[in-house]
Amino acid sequence: MEEGLRVFNATGLEEQTSDYAVPWWRMNVFMSLPLARLGEKKRAAEAQDAAHRELPESLPRFATHLEMHRGLMLARAGDRTAGTAHARAALDRLPPEKHSLTLRMLMDEIGGDGSP
Repeated sequence: MEEGLRVFNATGLEEQTSDYAVPWWRMNVFMSLPLARLGEKKRAAEAQDAAHRELPESLPRFATHLEMHRGLMLARAGDRTAGTAHARAALDRLPPEKHSLTLRMLMDEIGGDGSP
């Protein structure tokens, strides 16, 4: 991750809304999940907060990812019920046509059935 940050800092893009651009907020989305999986709650929350601050409102699926990462952190900390409920609520706020395979797989990982 540290190497990825070094490369990002040297090559990061300013474009904010392309599916292919990786601005600072998106880099934080990418960092949030492995940190949450590793139980690095403080660093994961910092990445999530940084991403939320700059995330364009026109990209709600990324906000859903971040909230589901928070649900994963709750589940990994021992409260699977609260984590699953948090993640499910985030997924339910997103229109079903925007539910990606990645989001469904994440829901399965957290403890839900992954269905829209």
